[in-house]
Amino acid sequence: MPQMTGGQAVVASLHAQGVDTVFGIISVHTLDLFDALFDRQDDVRFIGGRLELGCGYMADGYSRATGRPGVILTSTGPGAADSVGAMGEAYFSASSVLQVTTNVEAEFVGSGKMATHETKDQLGMFAAVTDWNARIDQIESIPDHFVEAFVRFGERRPRPIELEVPTDLLGQQAEVEVLRPRQPDVPQGDPVQVERAWNLLRSAKRPVIFLGEEIHTTGGADDIIRLAEQIGAPVVTGDGAKGTFPEGHPLSLGMALGNRIWGQNPVLDWMGDCDVALVLGSNLPYRSTSGVGLKLPGKIIHVLLDGDYIGKNYETEVAIAANSGAVVRQFLSAAGDADLGTGDDYRKEIAELKSSVYSGLQDQWGPELKAWESIRSVIPDDTIFSLDATVPANRAVRCLQMDRPRSYMYPHGWAGLGFAFPASMGAKVGRPDSPVICVSGDGGFQYNAQELGTAVQYGINPIVMIFNDNAWGVLKGYQRDRGDRQMATDLVNPDFMKLADAYGIPGTRVHNVAEMTRTVQDTVAADRIHMIEVVMPDGFPAFCRS
Repeated sequence: MPQMTGGQAVVASLHAQGVDTVFGIISVHTLDLFDALFDRQDDVRFIGGRLELGCGYMADGYSRATGRPGVILTSTGPGAADSVGAMGEAYFSASSVLQVTTNVEAEFVGSGKMATHETKDQLGMFAAVTDWNARIDQIESIPDHFVEAFVRFGERRPRPIELEVPTDLLGQQAEVEVLRPRQPDVPQGDPVQVERAWNLLRSAKRPVIFLGEEIHTTGGADDIIRLAEQIGAPVVTGDGAKGTFPEGHPLSLGMALGNRIWGQNPVLDWMGDCDVALVLGSNLPYRSTSGVGLKLPGKIIHVLLDGDYIGKNYETEVAIAANSGAVVRQFLSAAGDADLGTGDDYRKEIAELKSSVYSGLQDQWGPELKAWESIRSVIPDDTIFSLDATVPANRAVRCLQMDRPRSYMYPHGWAGLGFAFPASMGAKVGRPDSPVICVSGDGGFQYNAQELGTAVQYGINPIVMIFNDNAWGVLKGYQRDRGDRQMATDLVNPDFMKLADAYGIPGTRVHNVAEMTRTVQDTVAADRIHMIEVVMPDGFPAFCRS
């Protein structure tokens, strides 16, 4: 076995697991790791950010766009801590992110002697936002930990993992065997439970399929289309699953989101009149299901990789802790070539409901619908959207048609700000041939505006749309609804065009939907980073009239 430093063993292990890109920030604690990266630049590309929070979102965006784990490198203490917000978002949104970080020298871990950047309990800090984390105390065991991490990514619900190495081990040497990837054992559905579920589905007169956030990673979109068509079931998507089923398909009823920030949606009540719901890959989060009045049938088949989530918000008839794609293939095998359609009356009802949903959007959000349809008309089908928690994104989730998996990402887990821009960069790195559009508010963009420098330095080219109302717009709307007691929601912003110019980035300020659409069309064709400031102090109605 060859002699390697700990840093070399980390880089070699990443490369052996198929990692081609890592995001992060160099530190005094990681110099030996970067010495190893220096020698492997043809194998592993490093993209250096400006803040670990943004780097974490880049890794998350990379993962959501590609279906492969994103990797972030951080350093002991404050550097690692600055990533926790991004790791929490990845955890609750079911995204595969691997964080490799250092700890203090082995002799100081847990000592309380206050070595540089020493943390009281760094492993404990990450335990709340990871599926698994571990400290590696021997150079020889570095490859084993990376193999274990990637097997977990393939077998368990997509979630972050953190591995930490005492900084002194990175420069020390040992004999190391770099291990090849181990094939994950993809969890299949228990045959007895799958048979129970299939008997319910094939006898259902009014089945419905509900898709969730895991489908972006577990895949199987084509098989889900086949299953829906074979049993004649309409398909709705839950929070975080937009695009997993083509919204232009006749069986698509769009997002099962309504009330609160999502407007009125007849699908929420209608689903309660179905006789069986097949829930695939969704943890049915309270925030966007039972908490907003979503009704589901009395008979629910719930398929999810993490069985602990099943039954938390809805009683379940059949629980299957498994990979949703694998279970769908089991259903298709049981179906064979049988025609199990639900009949013309149900298909007609689905078509009428689909039309009613669209009419409802026209009535309540006509200007927003016009704006997003206008953008949709001038961009390629493979365009990826990365959105923040902002008013335009709350409208786009129902008004912007998406027909491809891994093409629409937003912070649906923790629902925090600052995700959109760095995640759009990660998505563009992972899928450089697809246009990527960032949709952010003026406040949320400033969480990670510093990553403009990263984008320029590494030639990363998303289109950055900043919807500027000089306010925390969502909260200002809430205050308006609560008696117009306004405070703390107005913002003094920079001149975004001057900010873009300071980084050498072209920028365009637009004041109406025609200017916005034309600019998006031109920037997509140019395939270079471009900032578009969408000036809308009076909201979408005025923006679409002007």
